[in-house]
Amino acid sequence: MSISTSFPHSKWRARISPKTLIIAAASARPFVRAAAAAGFSVIAADAYCDSDTCAAASEVVRLGYEAGGFDADDVRHRLLPLATGGIGLLYGSGFETQPWLLEELSEHCDLLGNQPETVRDLKDPDRFFSMLSRLAIPYPEFSLVPPVSGFGWLSKRIGGSGGTHVVPVTQEGGARRYYQRLTPGQSISLLFLADGSRVQVLGYNLQLTAPIPEMPYRYGGAVSGVPLPDKVSLEILRFAQSITAELGLRGLNSLDCLVHEDNVAVLEVNPRLSATFSLYDASHAGAYLLKGHIQASLGDMPLPLPPEQAQAHLIYYAPFDLAVPAITWPEWVADVPEPASCVAVQEPLCTVMASADDASQALSLARMRVEALTRLVTNF
Repeated sequence: MSISTSFPHSKWRARISPKTLIIAAASARPFVRAAAAAGFSVIAADAYCDSDTCAAASEVVRLGYEAGGFDADDVRHRLLPLATGGIGLLYGSGFETQPWLLEELSEHCDLLGNQPETVRDLKDPDRFFSMLSRLAIPYPEFSLVPPVSGFGWLSKRIGGSGGTHVVPVTQEGGARRYYQRLTPGQSISLLFLADGSRVQVLGYNLQLTAPIPEMPYRYGGAVSGVPLPDKVSLEILRFAQSITAELGLRGLNSLDCLVHEDNVAVLEVNPRLSATFSLYDASHAGAYLLKGHIQASLGDMPLPLPPEQAQAHLIYYAPFDLAVPAITWPEWVADVPEPASCVAVQEPLCTVMASADDASQALSLARMRVEALTRLVTNF
């Protein structure tokens, strides 16, 4: 599919002349695919280098990744030499635990999206929750020191992502952590674009977990188009607008909340490309959304995307240690490892996708496909 890369706004043309982007994220596939569909040459840097990432990128760099962040030496030695002047850098998860790595990269190329100081402010729990208090935005009670009684409290890594770092206080402590009272509610995220002052809603998403005993809040996937009461959706939007005005957010952002009846409590803001990116602009392989992210990063809000079907994706974790065979995977599978690569039990194997007229149907179809994939995997 050929997609025009011409941009109607002069600011875009003036600021974004390179044809090459570096995209760095723990799992970069949806962003790399979108950038390639938009006509960019892409250098992909992530922790997996899946086959579909490699197919879309002109160059791939595998970076060490542990405890929610990239290996700093890998970034310096393998990625910095590629970050030359005139190349744009887009980023997803992998930098929140060490935003100073973004600062180092931004000295060598054009950083698109929120700047490192914004990431630092949003991922510092004391600064973030103090800001929410100042803006009269509700959030679950938090503490920087372990609570006297661990019952009913969670321990979270500062800058953590993907839910693997969230455990009951009684299960794990350690350095660089904060604590938050366990609060009832459904996990809902708002994916939105921001141009420094205004917000454009992309959609509200139901976030799912794939729990195992040692990681009870591990990310399991998401579905778009989740129906919410008007009072709830407007409240979440109001919170996003207040935070955007306070911090001058740019580009794509995700606001994670707990929704219980008509009550909303904010958990965090992810000021970067997020996993729910792949739930939008499916008809253009994400190309328009990625261009919109860059455009909003430059302070120029794009036109809204047209309505689409609900989309679901579910992370499929390996049910046992396996070596990936050379097979033809179903068309609804993404993030496929290279043949002969080894995937350990409970590590991500791939992503299952589905679309339908509403969120419930999309999620049901995705779960049916997970069952079909399980039958395929057991015959490897």
